[in-house]
Amino acid sequence: MSTAQTCTMDVAPPSVSSLQDGPNVRIFNVKYSPNLGDGLLSECLEGGLARHGAAQARSIDLAGRTAYSNGTAARKHALQLLHALPSPLRREAVRLPLALASRRTWAPHYAAQLEEADAVVIGGGNLLADMDLNFPTKLALAIESAARRDLPIFLYGLGVSPGWSKEGRARLHRALRCGQVRRVWVRDARSRELWQDLAGDAFGLAAGVVRDPGLLAARQYGVPERAVRDMRPSAPARIGLNVMSALAVAYHGGQALTEEALDAWYLALGRNLLARGYHLSVFSNGSPEDRAAVERLRLRFELAEGPRRVAFPEIRNPGDLVACICDLDGLVAFRMHAIIAAYSCAVPFLALAWDAKLDAFLASVECSDHLADIAHTSPGTAAERVAHHLAQGIAPATRRATLEEAETGIATLAAAIREALAPAPR
Repeated sequence: MSTAQTCTMDVAPPSVSSLQDGPNVRIFNVKYSPNLGDGLLSECLEGGLARHGAAQARSIDLAGRTAYSNGTAARKHALQLLHALPSPLRREAVRLPLALASRRTWAPHYAAQLEEADAVVIGGGNLLADMDLNFPTKLALAIESAARRDLPIFLYGLGVSPGWSKEGRARLHRALRCGQVRRVWVRDARSRELWQDLAGDAFGLAAGVVRDPGLLAARQYGVPERAVRDMRPSAPARIGLNVMSALAVAYHGGQALTEEALDAWYLALGRNLLARGYHLSVFSNGSPEDRAAVERLRLRFELAEGPRRVAFPEIRNPGDLVACICDLDGLVAFRMHAIIAAYSCAVPFLALAWDAKLDAFLASVECSDHLADIAHTSPGTAAERVAHHLAQGIAPATRRATLEEAETGIATLAAAIREALAPAPR
């Protein structure tokens, strides 16, 4: 596969005269997704680059959003509709909306946000995935927008999913032919294998493996050491139920699961934990369908227990999410960045299986035994495992080393950006 330049420059390349104060870096991601886990890892990457010399590290949301919000009910209806369609029909159904959004919304947003940029990072999250051509379209547009300004591009800390369509792969490859992507780092060994098959081998872009930026949550949000639990917590412990809707589990993870069945499992687990003397905090990462599931559970928990032992914390932004999690003694969650934040803050957890990316993360931090499949794990057994992990805790030395590796990875990215922007020797 040739990597010859196919993008034309239509904007003058940026001045780098200010680089003595550090580069201005723009980071493409989905920072303002209603799922605040995306914002968490985006803010951690921004903070890391700032610590390592960037004069400015600012995210560009791939969907054109500019602030955190609760999202809309339209998202839930769109997921339901797309989930009901066979894959070929889904891809045909989204072609025109994607094309219109690219031209009217995303391309102008990207161009405006790239002004005064010196370098571009596409970083954080499971962005190298082809769900109905969504990310292939946005990533290709982002790469092409940066290439028109002759900006060096780095892919960092990304998750990679299998199952790319022929069209999705073609869109990514057309963008990569611009030759502006300098280095690639993914977040686990599985993603590296998938990237090499997807594009790495074809374009000579071998991927390194780095830690997920979200592992720096405790550092980014100033979690005090007194809130970091390396020892067995004292009773009564507070357990967090980080709720994910069955619709999201099914659409993204492929599991056949109904809302009624998952609600019943959560309720039974909560009652088992309450019977053991624990207190509960029931919350979500923020997606509308997840918040709706929390509200359904709120009515039933409050009828049974009242507010004394069951809390429903309000989560408005990534800082709220981390503050909630670091105040827990244990966590039960599907959402990967809730688990990552718990690990960062040394909060023991039980992860609920739904996507291979979660399995890969757990393996990378030697916590594969923290995974439970609700199809084969009763709520009572899950409660027993929560108690076990509370007693066991998070291995402190391994955790500290893992967080330092996450910091070192961002330092390596910052060094690569500086090297790409350094004047050529005379």
